[in-house]
Amino acid sequence: MSGLHSLVIPALKTGLICAAISALYIQPYRAMVFVGPSMEPTYQSFSVLLTKPVRPEELVRGMVVIINMDSGPIVKRIAFLPGDGFLQAEAGRARMDLIYMHPDNTKSRGKVRFRRIIIPPGKVFVLGDNQPVSLDSKDFGCVDMSRITQMPVDQRPFDILCVHGCPASWSN
Repeated sequence: MSGLHSLVIPALKTGLICAAISALYIQPYRAMVFVGPSMEPTYQSFSVLLTKPVRPEELVRGMVVIINMDSGPIVKRIAFLPGDGFLQAEAGRARMDLIYMHPDNTKSRGKVRFRRIIIPPGKVFVLGDNQPVSLDSKDFGCVDMSRITQMPVDQRPFDILCVHGCPASWSN
């Protein structure tokens, strides 16, 4: 009997450990540590976020999402959905998206041309809440909606982007 007992107890322990790991793996909620200042003051660096799955058809303007980039996951806010548009100013070879303009950036730079940018189907334009330091769609372009699979359970307000006034197209 002691030989059987010495086999049953380790097998039960191994089974319980496997069951616990499986339960944690298949449950929809995941914890992640947010690192970096790009979403401050909404989310502070080293905050722990509880995330849940999100499908592309659930995405809305103002939603904070986790994007699976090649370099790892990033947290950003959806500014524009497919079909939305914004203006881009071009002076010489310099371009500025007229999404967010700090008062210091409004100096005249000679002849300026404007063009309208339309977000293509299946893509979104994302921004960090802390614009001066955020690496976002202004830098890497639109993001495929298929790369967005999670969102924080705690959706903080969209007002943070609108400190200097929101474009009418951003309101729901």
